[in-house]
Amino acid sequence: MKINEQLFKEKIKPLFSRAVFCSVATVDVEGKPHVSPIGSVVLRDMKQGWFFQKFTKNIPQNANSCEYATIMAVNDSKWFWLKSIFKGQFKKPPAMRLLVKLGEVRCANEAETQKFQRRVGLFKRTKGYQLMWQEMANIREFEIIDYKPIYVGQMTKQQFA
Repeated sequence: MKINEQLFKEKIKPLFSRAVFCSVATVDVEGKPHVSPIGSVVLRDMKQGWFFQKFTKNIPQNANSCEYATIMAVNDSKWFWLKSIFKGQFKKPPAMRLLVKLGEVRCANEAETQKFQRRVGLFKRTKGYQLMWQEMANIREFEIIDYKPIYVGQMTKQQFA
């Protein structure tokens, strides 16, 4: 799908920014699929992004045999879904898939770390924060190859209008 700068800024980037988590689908050397939840996907611009890679075992292994993956974000706002169902249409995409080429893992820079910490800062004094997010060090960059919208019949006919 062709994406222009306005569509990216107004509809796609906000979807990924607000998603509580995204799904990253990869395949292993035998062609078996695996989906991993990732809560830190950031779209840098229309062509590239990154995510923290901390708890994933399969992504590093699968990336060695196949550098391609699909990342999906879903708008999980109950208000968004309720409003859309009553109106009979989605004004913004309910979900979006990205076909990506995975890059190498590298250490996160200060700006990337701070960006993620702003997302989870509300939970800083919790045990869960200490166990999951206190030390996020390594990110995996990706190149966006294509945008694959999620279509739900007539409900999505105007989502990119």
